[in-house]
Amino acid sequence: MQASGRYSNQDAASIDTLVSEVLAGLADQEARASLDRLAEKLARLRASDAPPRAIVSRRRRARRPGWVHDAVVQVLADHEGPMRVRHVHAAVQALLGEPVSPDSVSWALASDVRGPVPSFVRASRGRYVLATHRVASN
Repeated sequence: MQASGRYSNQDAASIDTLVSEVLAGLADQEARASLDRLAEKLARLRASDAPPRAIVSRRRRARRPGWVHDAVVQVLADHEGPMRVRHVHAAVQALLGEPVSPDSVSWALASDVRGPVPSFVRASRGRYVLATHRVASN
Protein backbone atom coordinates (compact mmCIF):
# COMPACT_ATOMS: atom_id res chain seq x y z
CA MET A 1 0.00 0.00 0.00
CA GLN A 2 1.45 3.34 -1.00
CA ALA A 3 0.73 6.66 0.62
CA SER A 4 -0.93 9.22 -1.55
CA GLY A 5 -2.21 12.70 -1.06
CA ARG A 6 -0.95 16.00 0.17
CA TYR A 7 1.58 14.72 2.80
CA SER A 8 2.80 11.60 1.00
CA ASN A 9 6.05 13.17 -0.15
CA GLN A 10 7.30 14.22 3.29
CA ASP A 11 10.95 13.70 3.87
CA ALA A 12 11.65 10.37 5.68
CA ALA A 13 14.24 12.08 7.90
CA SER A 14 11.68 14.58 9.19
CA ILE A 15 9.27 11.74 10.00
CA ASP A 16 12.05 9.88 11.85
CA THR A 17 12.83 13.05 13.78
CA LEU A 18 9.19 13.52 14.72
CA VAL A 19 8.88 9.90 15.86
CA SER A 20 12.06 10.10 17.96
CA GLU A 21 10.87 13.35 19.60
CA VAL A 22 7.51 11.79 20.49
CA LEU A 23 9.21 8.69 21.90
CA ALA A 24 11.66 10.81 23.90
CA GLY A 25 8.78 12.80 25.36
CA LEU A 26 6.98 9.61 26.38
CA ALA A 27 10.16 8.22 27.94
CA ASP A 28 10.66 11.47 29.86
CA GLN A 29 7.12 11.27 31.20
CA GLU A 30 7.65 7.67 32.33
CA ALA A 31 10.99 8.55 33.93
CA ARG A 32 9.45 11.54 35.73
CA ALA A 33 6.59 9.37 37.00
CA SER A 34 9.07 6.76 38.30
CA LEU A 35 11.18 9.41 39.97
CA ASP A 36 8.08 10.96 41.56
CA ARG A 37 7.07 7.57 43.00
CA LEU A 38 10.60 7.03 44.29
CA ALA A 39 10.68 10.49 45.91
CA GLU A 40 7.34 9.82 47.64
CA LYS A 41 8.61 6.50 48.96
CA LEU A 42 11.82 8.08 50.28
CA ALA A 43 9.80 10.83 51.97
CA ARG A 44 7.60 8.21 53.68
CA LEU A 45 10.67 6.28 54.84
CA ARG A 46 12.31 9.41 56.26
CA ALA A 47 9.12 10.39 58.06
CA SER A 48 8.67 6.97 59.68
CA ASP A 49 10.38 5.92 62.89
CA ALA A 50 11.08 2.42 61.60
CA PRO A 51 14.69 1.31 61.92
CA PRO A 52 16.48 0.54 58.67
CA ARG A 53 16.39 -3.08 57.59
CA ALA A 54 19.55 -5.08 58.10
CA ILE A 55 21.20 -6.39 54.99
CA VAL A 56 21.15 -10.15 55.19
CA SER A 57 23.32 -12.21 52.93
CA ARG A 58 22.79 -15.89 52.30
CA ARG A 59 26.53 -16.40 52.13
CA ARG A 60 28.60 -16.29 55.26
CA ARG A 61 31.68 -15.08 53.43
CA ALA A 62 32.64 -13.64 50.10
CA ARG A 63 33.62 -16.26 47.57
CA ARG A 64 36.94 -15.73 45.94
CA PRO A 65 37.94 -17.01 42.51
CA GLY A 66 38.92 -20.66 42.62
CA TRP A 67 37.12 -21.52 45.87
CA VAL A 68 35.60 -24.71 44.39
CA HIS A 69 38.93 -25.68 42.82
CA ASP A 70 40.71 -25.26 46.17
CA ALA A 71 38.09 -27.41 47.91
CA VAL A 72 38.39 -30.11 45.23
CA VAL A 73 42.19 -30.14 45.67
CA GLN A 74 41.78 -30.52 49.43
CA VAL A 75 39.23 -33.35 49.07
CA LEU A 76 41.43 -35.27 46.62
CA ALA A 77 44.51 -34.67 48.79
CA ASP A 78 42.72 -36.27 51.74
CA HIS A 79 41.75 -39.31 49.64
CA GLU A 80 44.46 -41.64 48.38
CA GLY A 81 42.84 -43.21 45.31
CA PRO A 82 40.74 -42.03 42.39
CA MET A 83 37.31 -40.61 43.21
CA ARG A 84 34.13 -40.36 41.20
CA VAL A 85 32.86 -36.85 40.44
CA ARG A 86 29.70 -37.36 42.51
CA HIS A 87 31.79 -38.46 45.53
CA VAL A 88 34.07 -35.45 45.12
CA HIS A 89 30.98 -33.24 44.95
CA ALA A 90 29.54 -34.71 48.17
CA ALA A 91 32.89 -34.32 49.94
CA VAL A 92 33.26 -30.70 48.75
CA GLN A 93 29.80 -29.84 50.09
CA ALA A 94 30.62 -31.52 53.41
CA LEU A 95 33.94 -29.66 53.59
CA LEU A 96 32.47 -26.24 52.81
CA GLY A 97 29.25 -26.79 54.75
CA GLU A 98 27.11 -25.23 52.03
CA PRO A 99 25.53 -26.28 48.74
CA VAL A 100 27.83 -26.35 45.73
CA SER A 101 26.73 -26.91 42.16
CA PRO A 102 27.73 -30.33 40.80
CA ASP A 103 28.59 -28.58 37.54
CA SER A 104 31.12 -26.39 39.36
CA VAL A 105 32.90 -29.44 40.76
CA SER A 106 32.81 -31.24 37.42
CA TRP A 107 34.11 -28.15 35.62
CA ALA A 108 36.92 -27.68 38.18
CA LEU A 109 38.04 -31.28 37.65
CA ALA A 110 37.75 -31.32 33.86
CA SER A 111 39.33 -27.92 33.30
CA ASP A 112 42.52 -28.63 35.20
CA VAL A 113 43.40 -32.02 33.67
CA ARG A 114 45.34 -30.52 30.77
CA GLY A 115 47.97 -27.86 30.56
CA PRO A 116 51.60 -27.43 31.53
CA VAL A 117 51.01 -28.21 35.21
CA PRO A 118 47.68 -30.01 35.67
CA SER A 119 46.27 -30.33 39.19
CA PHE A 120 44.27 -33.48 38.45
CA VAL A 121 44.71 -36.68 36.47
CA ARG A 122 41.77 -38.46 34.89
CA ALA A 123 42.37 -42.02 36.12
CA SER A 124 39.44 -43.44 34.17
CA ARG A 125 36.05 -42.32 32.90
CA GLY A 126 34.53 -40.13 35.63
CA ARG A 127 37.33 -40.80 38.14
CA TYR A 128 39.98 -38.28 39.11
CA VAL A 129 43.02 -38.23 41.33
CA LEU A 130 45.28 -35.41 42.47
CA ALA A 131 48.23 -35.06 40.09
CA THR A 132 50.79 -35.13 42.92
CA HIS A 133 49.42 -38.50 44.09
CA ARG A 134 49.76 -39.89 40.58
CA VAL A 135 53.33 -38.59 40.20
CA ALA A 136 54.34 -39.94 43.63
CA SER A 137 53.03 -43.43 42.81
CA ASN A 138 55.01 -43.71 39.53
